Amino acid sequence: MPPRELPAEALDADNPRVGALASVADADELAEAEARAEAARARAIRLRQQAEAASTEQDSRAGAEEADGDGDGRVASAEREAEAPSRRRRLHRPSRKALAVTVALVFVCATLAASGYLLWLHHKAAQQRQRTAEFATAARNAVVTMMSIDPGKARDDMQRFADDTTGIFKAGILMGAEDAVKALEQSKVSSKGTVQAAAVESMTKDSAIVLVAAKSEFTKSGQAKPDSRSVRLVVSIERDNGQLKVSRIEFVP
Repeated sequence: MPPRELPAEALDADNPRVGALASVADADELAEAEARAEAARARAIRLRQQAEAASTEQDSRAGAEEADGDGDGRVASAEREAEAPSRRRRLHRPSRKALAVTVALVFVCATLAASGYLLWLHHKAAQQRQRTAEFATAARNAVVTMMSIDPGKARDDMQRFADDTTGIFKAGILMGAEDAVKALEQSKVSSKGTVQAAAVESMTKDSAIVLVAAKSEFTKSGQAKPDSRSVRLVVSIERDNGQLKVSRIEFVP
């Protein structure tokens, strides 16, 4: 079938019918375009709302899961804290054998400490007694030497006593020794001293004060019975170059 040809007047742009048809066609296209745009806007709005709803639901689910996780964590932590003391008690509770060994070790250590302390006290007391005896012996010997003089050996006896002294006391004896020797030689009187008792009053490591009770017997030439006299003395003793010597002698009533 041959194509239908339009009349020539339909091709004339200035024809009113053609203009009307064109206007109607343009209006239909515009309406269709507006409808498509409106549908696109409505679809975009729906998609956006769906996305927002999905995001909100996901956030809510995540928060719920996190809350559940925190709750479970707190419960687990509380359970662990509750179980921790029992575990510590189980871990640190010693056995009876270990406890017995510990008690035995403590007893042995305490016994050794007590024994060591007693030994130290015994050693200290022994040293104290030894020093006391040494100072007392030095004072006794010095007093006997001072009070025992033979007129025929007055110079030697005086020197022997001076050798047992020290310091200023020794210097004073040496200064008056010559006059004392002459007086003893001329008197013809011999003396003999004995110590009746000696006690240390006070003492340090290198010095002491000793109380001495002594008795002296004097015998004159041609006298049958000697005269006696009791004296009490305070003797100061000092250590001089490792030797105990007299630093002072004082007679007391």
